[in-house]
This record gives sequence, C-alpha cells and structure tokens, in this order.
Amino acid sequence: MLTPAQAAAIATSALVRPAVPTALVAPPPAEASSPYRTVVEADEDDDPREAQREVDRRSPGFATAIDLEHEPGARSSDALPELLARAPGTTVRSFGGLGQFAAVSLRGSSPQQVALFLDGVPLNSSVAGLVDVGSLPLEGLHRIEVYRGYVPIAYGSAAIGGAIDLVGAPAWRRRGLSLRAGYGSFGAREGGVSMGGPLSGSGRTAGMLSIGYAGATGDFPFLYDGGTPALAGDDVDRRRRNDDYDRIAVHARLDHRRGPWRIAVQPLVQLKTQGIPGPASAESQQVRLGTLVARTVVTARRHELLGPGGRLEWRLGLGALHQIYRDPAGEVGLAVDDQRQVGVDLYLSPRLRLPLWHGAFLGLSADQRVEHLDVDQRAPTVGSTGDARRTRLWWGAAMELEQFVGDRLRVVPALRVDALDSRFAVPPGAGEQDDAGRDASTVGLGPRVGARLRLVPGLELRASGGRYFRPPTLPELFGNQGYLVGNEGLRPERGQAVDGGLVLDRDLAGLMLYAAIAGFATWSEDLVQWVSAGAVARPTNVEGARLRGMESTLALVPRRPWLTLHTNYTFLDTRNDSPDPTVHDQPLPGRPRHELFVRGTAGRGFWVGRVWTEPRVLYTLELSAGTTLDTAGRLRFPPRAVQGLGAELHLGQRVHLGVEVRNLLDLRTTTVMLRDVDGVRPRPAGFQDFLGYPLPGRSVWGSVRVELEGRRR
Repeated sequence: MLTPAQAAAIATSALVRPAVPTALVAPPPAEASSPYRTVVEADEDDDPREAQREVDRRSPGFATAIDLEHEPGARSSDALPELLARAPGTTVRSFGGLGQFAAVSLRGSSPQQVALFLDGVPLNSSVAGLVDVGSLPLEGLHRIEVYRGYVPIAYGSAAIGGAIDLVGAPAWRRRGLSLRAGYGSFGAREGGVSMGGPLSGSGRTAGMLSIGYAGATGDFPFLYDGGTPALAGDDVDRRRRNDDYDRIAVHARLDHRRGPWRIAVQPLVQLKTQGIPGPASAESQQVRLGTLVARTVVTARRHELLGPGGRLEWRLGLGALHQIYRDPAGEVGLAVDDQRQVGVDLYLSPRLRLPLWHGAFLGLSADQRVEHLDVDQRAPTVGSTGDARRTRLWWGAAMELEQFVGDRLRVVPALRVDALDSRFAVPPGAGEQDDAGRDASTVGLGPRVGARLRLVPGLELRASGGRYFRPPTLPELFGNQGYLVGNEGLRPERGQAVDGGLVLDRDLAGLMLYAAIAGFATWSEDLVQWVSAGAVARPTNVEGARLRGMESTLALVPRRPWLTLHTNYTFLDTRNDSPDPTVHDQPLPGRPRHELFVRGTAGRGFWVGRVWTEPRVLYTLELSAGTTLDTAGRLRFPPRAVQGLGAELHLGQRVHLGVEVRNLLDLRTTTVMLRDVDGVRPRPAGFQDFLGYPLPGRSVWGSVRVELEGRRR
C-alpha cells in the first residue's frame, strides 16, 4: 500500500535513476524461429542464451530476458529493482534505503502503466494500486521477461508502458540445500535457506521451499534543509529516522509431469513491518505499516496439442492482502489515521494456440478477474466513517494470428477486448469525506500488430504498433487521508504506441557482439497526471500527451568471458498537449531526457588444487540528465552520475562470495535549478529519486551463498 506521502511524492517529483543495460543474451538464429519448433522444456537447456531465445520465439516485438540461472553469486534479496533496470528503456525509482517502496517505469511511462506478472498471473491490482518491486523476493525465480512496445495479448490492455513477467524456476532445477547470508551498511542484513529436488522415484514430481529474512535500520545520513529549501544557511547533516523494516518471505513450488502436461503450484507468503519516514523536511516518528500478502499461482500446460506448435495453458491466481497503517499523531497525513485493509483477488485464464494452415497459428486467450477490498477506518473521522467496500470485475478476450512467411518474416496481428464492472458506490455516511464513488461499466478495445524480418543472418528488423487502455485504480479515484486526494471523475487512460528498430547478433572471432537500436512513440489520451496543490496532490486527466525517444544497447563478450562490456542509452522527449497555456508543449515531469549506463566486468578462472576458482571485479556508471520536476518545466535536476564497484569470488559451484560498494563517490547532495527565472540561484538538495525523499550515499554490501548439496541444473 502506498502511503499518502509516498503517493504525493510520486505525483510531484522526479525520477532520476538511470537505466541499466540488458544482460548479453543473443536473439535466436533464424531456424530457432521456425513455426514448427516446439520447446517442451526449454528451461532444461543449459545454454545461457536460451532464455532470450525462448522469449524471441514467443514475441515479435522488443523483449528482454534477464536470466538468473546463469548468474552465479549471492545477490541481495532486494536486488530485483537493480536487475529490472538491465532492460533498455527501464527506470526504477526508490523512496530510499533497503525495504522502502520502489516502482518501475518503461520508456517514460508512469509506474501504473507497467503490468507486473508472476508466471503470467497479474500482481498489479486495480483496488490496491502499485506493486512494490523492492519487496518481491528473487529466490525461486528462473528469469525476468520485460516486454516493451508490443505486449502479448495474454498480458492485457492496461500495459500502455509495457509488461514484466517474473518466471519461476521449476523445482527440479533446485536440487540440494543452499544457505545465504548478507550484511551491509545502515543495518542491512538478511539470511535464508532453500532446498529442493525430486519428491518421487520416477522424477515426475519435484518440490522447492525457500525461507528468507531481510531487514535494515535505514539510518543513513542525508542533507536536511531545515524545511526551508530556498535557504542554505540552516542546512545540516542528519540521519534518517523511522526508516527500518523487517520482512519474512516464504516461497514454495511443486512441479509435476504427466505425459504432455506440466503442472506447477506456487505459494508465496510475505510478512513485512516497516516505518514510514515521510519526506525529509517533515519526518515521522511513529507511522508504521504492516503488510501480509499471500498468493498462490497455479499453471497447467499441454504441448503438441492438435499438432506441432499447438498448446493449451491454464493460469490461476489466488491472492489475499491484509494491511494495517497507523499514523497515531497525524504526522504524515493531515489527521490521525488507523486503517485496516483486507483484499482478495481471484484470476483465471485459459490460453490456446492452434495450428491452422502451413506456417499459421491461431492464439486465443480469455481471462476473468474478481478484486474486492474492504477498508476499515478505526480512527475518528468527521462527516463520514471512512469505511468502504469496493469490488471490480474484469473480463477479457483476445485473438491473434501468427503467420510465418518462410524463415524470414513473421507477422502477428491481434485484437483484445476488455470489459469492466466497477462497484464503488458506498452507503450514505460511509467512505471518504464527500465520497462520490459510483458503479460503472467500461469497455476497452486493444488492436495491435507486431512483425519481424530477418534481413541477413544475424540482423533483424522489428516493428510493432497497438492501442491500449487502463482504468484508474482505487488510490487514484479515492485517494487516502493526508497528502493524496482522489478524483472520482477520472476517465480511463487510452493510448497508442509504435516502435521499430534493428537487432544485431554476430560472433566475431570468438567475440559475441549484440547490439540493438529502436525508436518508439506513445500518444496518450486522458493521461492520468498527478498535480501538486499546496500540501496535497490530486490526479487529473491530461487531454493529450506524447512520448517519443530512442533506446540502444551494446554488449561485447568473449566466448571465455574474462572481460565483458555492456552499455545502454535511452533518449526521451515528452510533451504535454493539454490546451492549458501554462503547461502546453512543456515536458512531462519525472522523465529523464537522457539515461546512460555502462557496466564492465573482468575476471579469469583457474584451478587451485581441485577447486575451480574465479575472481571477478565489476564497475558501473549510471548517468541521467534533463529531468524536470514540475508541469511548467521550470524546476529541474542537473545531470547526475553514480558509480559502483564490486568484487566476486566463485569457488567451484559451491561457494559464492561478493562485496559491492554502491554510490562509490558518496554522492549525497545535488542542486535544483529554476529555468528562465532571473536572479534565482540553484539551491542545494539531497541525493534523491523523488523530491523530498533522500537516498543513501556510499554503502557497502557483503554476501555469501553456500551450496551444501547438489547444484542448480
């Protein structure tokens, strides 16, 4: 759950964290895209490039697979935002410190426009709002798939910015027992145990169980401006308060094979308690948030249905949420707050792919979702009880035609229709003050098309276009007490997106070269834009907005990767097309114009006795520039460069040691500049992604992972 202060910060502040490049994963050769090649268990292939190849077989657009199975090491359990940032055009924003809320953006989209899934089952919720990607555990994941531009029909119509699917690892890949631990700056610590392997003599059934703890005190130093940002005389260094968290996560998985069927059941339970520090200028001392999330994902797949390339899938999701938010002194909001939320989420989706004529396949997808949220406000209120019951029913149906023309061309036209029934009306005297929630029905149409053409061996041309729509979430419609004020009159966002570009993959004398460049553009109608109004923020519809830009990536890796180089660059140009003269033709706030990332690694393995030993060093450079903070385009951050340095030591496949220094030069202050205002000097500000929410300076993280039995296959 977003707190009122967090939501206000998202509404009125900047995203300045630059993107990180994609891992080197080569596109498939032409023959891998054959319409008759069916991969029954592609995840059993030990080729580190298989993850990207599988994604390319399924998507005609631009998609990135981040393979976690072939990255040895002992990553932090909160490292998912850093891994997501490896995809081109991807930006992650954080409220500061381990365990605090983090949101992801694709190609300049808002975080609400990015759909997040676990094995094809949605994690986003229209009744609860954004997903905190920083709280999702990594253990148990096989890879991360990031779709930009063309979004497969199974991922819905709300993914205007794109979609991210977290793909779980089959349990038979988790053989044996492993222990992990880590410790870092500002009280960061974690520990966990994982075990897995076959549960039957036939090998048809396997199980995995992972239990982990993570926490931090979060008391990092930052620049405190004394509540007077325009005056530098009272600026002092102080430590962040009420920024701690503790989290326990349990992730289990049961896999079963029977003939052509593959069935997987994944329960995931998370319990987290944390402080809500609020903005640096008005830190809270007593505001706390407790969250219990339980989710079960069930998948069933049957391949080779009615011929080569055919398949049938069922996806089922069962979710429950319980949150307790307490602000006993009214520090973050404008009044005392003691709110309980209980939610349930049911999702069911059958998906079918049928062979038609030569080189053609018909894809059919349907889904139904029921979301319900009960809000119990136990603090005294004026004019209303604060209690509410909200329900949203969602039905979707989609169809796509995959047409292969020889081994060079693939065209995929698709159409998706979504219908929503929102039941938000409350009895008189219930809900928020002046609650105008109403029951409504909405229908959205999402046509799209993707194409890819192999020009010459190793070089592909890709292009896509489509139309999407996203209904407002409950936090946008009804807000919460405090800094976030809802707008019950919001209209659904609708948008059109196009992109096109080239992908190059060649092997040159033992050197793997991977490069891609793509141009993209999005036109949004009724874009939901948060606007600051004094101490609060309120969402409004922007009649029109345009985003266009370019993303590029380059990777050079030898066959024996003793030295690797990866780099991403994203250029983004945005414009507000609203007729309001104060904002017309101004850039949209919170979108960096330039983002650059460079990552280099070096290391070489050798035998020490009977133990294969491989030390490696890592260096990263992240740079962003051209970020405006307000709708008028006058307030902006200067360019920012952040460096990181790390070292790893791998002893066989059993022991993995790592140490990482983040923000190597201890960047803790920056400046905020006013454009086109004479006589106003730049004012100092803390190092931050969201204005008012400082980030840590230099920090160190050390980790160890020990495989006691077996190994990951």
